[in-house]
Amino acid sequence: MKIDIHAHYLPADSLKVVQEIGRRYQWELIRDKQERAMLSHQRTQTLGPLRDEFHDIDLRLKTMDRSGIDVQALSAQNSFFLYWMEPEEGLEFAQWLNERFASVVEKYPERFVALAHVPLQDTAKAVLELERAVKKLRLSGVQIGSNINGRYFDDPAFSAFWEAAQALDVLIFVHPTQVVGAERMKDYNLANLIGNPTETSLALARCIFGGVLERFPRLKFCLSHAGGFLPYTWGRLDRGYKAIPGCREKISRPPGEYVKLFYFDTISHSGMALEYLVQNFGVEHVLLGSDFPFEMGDPEPWRTVDSLGIAPGDKQRIAGDNAAKLLGIGR
Repeated sequence: MKIDIHAHYLPADSLKVVQEIGRRYQWELIRDKQERAMLSHQRTQTLGPLRDEFHDIDLRLKTMDRSGIDVQALSAQNSFFLYWMEPEEGLEFAQWLNERFASVVEKYPERFVALAHVPLQDTAKAVLELERAVKKLRLSGVQIGSNINGRYFDDPAFSAFWEAAQALDVLIFVHPTQVVGAERMKDYNLANLIGNPTETSLALARCIFGGVLERFPRLKFCLSHAGGFLPYTWGRLDRGYKAIPGCREKISRPPGEYVKLFYFDTISHSGMALEYLVQNFGVEHVLLGSDFPFEMGDPEPWRTVDSLGIAPGDKQRIAGDNAAKLLGIGR
């Protein structure tokens, strides 16, 4: 079985629902040059458009079959985290989206699982929705953004969410959003090429140094885009732990020991980098991912894994066995 841990899905009416729920934000439904629907805020900020690949399940299944993917773990696209909404509105959208996720999984139980969306701008509401999504809707994990309106995982306000996620024993898939330094990376799509891995690295470095894993050691974080830069600079973090007293205030072990607790998708776009990831953090910590349907994703992730110079059994663990265990597929 080949399981894609990183695949974005949004219902066709997502833009309309966002507009209705967030009506007071004065989002206007407009059309781009290709006549695709978009939301615009005072013509300066846009949301969308949604290509057919985001919501057309038949098209998605054909793409999965061509690339040899048996199961996708559906998750929202990061522009739809909507952390800027008021908590009640954010909860309303999360409930709607999670129910739509659940309906797709119910209709195609052999092809899809889903990662819940939660309104982390309000920790209490996020906890309640996570519990509902996992216990009632039977979703298989949760996806969160790398920061919540500029607040990172070491913020004490999120402690109750970590406690709940650990108690539920769910996988937490982390996707970059609101990329740090984006204003200096406007050219050449660098906010994506450099900004996304930088943002992930910043978020999880703060998570480590802030003692989140010290207090909640059974949390299961999966980092998108092969972990950003973090897996390749953990030695520098360890040096900081040794040389700078402030880096030791909230953790009892070198940062590299906590990095080893993370899981990573395969979207590195480099066989050498991916083999390094496997060798340093263990084959059991790497999961196949495509970033469907984005152009910066990997359209044939199984071929990427199959090309690695590792044992066939290890390739299968990356391709599906690890994800099946973490997501409860086949239980």
